[in-house]
Amino acid sequence: MTRRYESMQERIIANSVVSLTSFYEGTPCWIWTGAYGSGGYGTLNVRLKSGKRKGQVVHRGAHRESLKAFTGRRLTTRMVCQHLCNNPPCVNWQHLAGGTQKKNVQQCVADGRHFTPFRKAA
Repeated sequence: MTRRYESMQERIIANSVVSLTSFYEGTPCWIWTGAYGSGGYGTLNVRLKSGKRKGQVVHRGAHRESLKAFTGRRLTTRMVCQHLCNNPPCVNWQHLAGGTQKKNVQQCVADGRHFTPFRKAA
């Protein structure tokens, strides 16, 4: 039998653990303990409550649902959820920000995480 949670916030907290090694601006990452997708990001199933597909279950990113549940910010399909802590399994809403893919790549380059396999080393 599946567990029913009072809110999405409670569900996210129950399915994550506080990291002892990963921090961002003094606050620890919440590492997702549920299912993961192929990109290393946590996933969860959500039953749609309205629209043409009402009642259907869809897969959503745990980090996107965390941002929505804790801040009320809704991300459009064209927006991405940036991990300011550079830790894909993190679902701590204080480490997440909505933005465009361009801003996400700019942050990646600024943090030194961007990898271009075809570029020759200088």
